[in-house]
Amino acid sequence: MPLPTRLVVVIRADLPHAWAVNAAAVLGLSLGVRLPGPPPEDAKDASGGLHAGLDPHPVPVLSGTPDQLRELYQRATGREDLVTVGFDEVARRAREYDDYLIALAATPGEEIEYVAIGLFGPRNRVTALTKHLPLHGAPTQEPSASSAVSGKRRGDLFPTGGDDRRFSGPATGDERWLLQDVLRDQRETLRLKCSGVSTELARRSVEPSTLSLLGLVRHLADVERRWFRRVLAGQDAPPIFSSGSDPDGDFDAAVNDPEVIEAAWQAWDAEVAFAEKFVARAADLDVEGHDAWRGAVSLRWVLVHLIEEYARHNGHADLLRERIDGVIGL
Repeated sequence: MPLPTRLVVVIRADLPHAWAVNAAAVLGLSLGVRLPGPPPEDAKDASGGLHAGLDPHPVPVLSGTPDQLRELYQRATGREDLVTVGFDEVARRAREYDDYLIALAATPGEEIEYVAIGLFGPRNRVTALTKHLPLHGAPTQEPSASSAVSGKRRGDLFPTGGDDRRFSGPATGDERWLLQDVLRDQRETLRLKCSGVSTELARRSVEPSTLSLLGLVRHLADVERRWFRRVLAGQDAPPIFSSGSDPDGDFDAAVNDPEVIEAAWQAWDAEVAFAEKFVARAADLDVEGHDAWRGAVSLRWVLVHLIEEYARHNGHADLLRERIDGVIGL
């Protein structure tokens, strides 16, 4: 079960290796003293030796350009739900902490260049801010359309530039965790198919179709919202991107606008987070809700239906992404 919070370190891509290691260490120390809750419990090995407790969060170390780091810091800092620590050039060049404080006080905010940034907070919020960034040290050049098609099989995993753990979960065991794991893989596939492109998210397939990657994100946010919030949780939660008078608004209004794109990802992340929390807290898979279309439905049926829904639309995403830049893969 993934933790509800996430901890991420982002390092400037062109930083020399030794400086990158130093930046990660500085951020680890600076974030560690700011994390809520008691320190992790110490552990013992089989021989009785004591081992200091380790923070339970996996810590992906990502990479970004100077502009990306500056934008990330601006978007993250000041949010009450996030712990944000920036390691900048002023700090890196200072010999003593007092020197840093004096130099920083004399540096205008717009002139600060960030070497690395650490983020901690709600999983969906941190993911939304960092999902477009590659792992540090991973190749950053996107394959060309010709090399992507000729150099990969369609049955290979989609190129992520890092550690792809989809489709590697257990194939036996508790039904709830199996269904959750398969659905999580399908959700992550949609996110991957949308990674590495920005304005192209709104690019449509072939006229007269209005299908686009951005439309899929908006549509699936409403799908998650319907089944988990409205049907199973019984909340008054109308669709965000479509309505009775505009049933295809999720696709038709998916336009190339930064605010529209940001709103789509925020909605999708929020609905996925709600769904995962609902499933984890449900008494069992026989929990029921009422849907105007299907009548009484169980949590088990909803999970199977969501897997079906994502699998169908990820097929659309395969074609949409290949048309944008030729990149293929599961």
